[in-house]
Amino acid sequence: MRMWLIKGKILLFWGGVIFTLAAPLFIGIFYKDTNTTWVAALCGAFVTFMARIDDITEISLGPVKAKMRETIKEAYVTIEELRNVAAISAKAILTDIMAGTFVGGMNLKTRLSLHDQIITSLKEIKASENAIKDAEEMWLKGIRIIYLNIIKASLEGRDKLSKSDIKTSPENLEASRELNKMLCFEKWQTPSPDEIESFIEGKVIMTEKLSEWISDYRHFMGTGLIRRREDFENAF
Repeated sequence: MRMWLIKGKILLFWGGVIFTLAAPLFIGIFYKDTNTTWVAALCGAFVTFMARIDDITEISLGPVKAKMRETIKEAYVTIEELRNVAAISAKAILTDIMAGTFVGGMNLKTRLSLHDQIITSLKEIKASENAIKDAEEMWLKGIRIIYLNIIKASLEGRDKLSKSDIKTSPENLEASRELNKMLCFEKWQTPSPDEIESFIEGKVIMTEKLSEWISDYRHFMGTGLIRRREDFENAF
């Protein structure tokens, strides 16, 4: 009977740990309710605490303290592992969301909103900066491709990427094609803002609109933030 009780408490403890980390992430992403995420986290933490209440009440001197330190260390390592799992899952989700941008479906505004919710959830469960940076790697590359595509569309006289009505000179159209050759889509690698600016200025076809988009692209490369976000969303 005691063995079953011990196993039950162990299951309750790890269930509480998993719930504490996973519930806020998924509630935040799919239900967009920050208050609920914190309630879920507190509930999970309470379950975890109660599962170990006997160990906590044993704290006194000597071997008991050592046992407590070992228990806490074990729980901390597991929590870190679960945070890493959450970050890896977020990376897969963000990469899939961004890849879908290039084949249609969900609009860009919704995709950007989902990205923000996922990153916020990772921060709320205290995922490390390196883990978050890794989760965003392909997403950020995808945003750079979108900036490149917006610049190409501007060269072609299109105000939206979704439009196919090209209204531009043969010189601008050829420049757009050459610029596209600078993209390595297999690796999601784009030319830098400086490279694009130098290329367009060399063709003597720079406009105020193109200059603004290149400046926005440069700002994103330096900060990871999308300037003129509404214009960015509407240009897609």
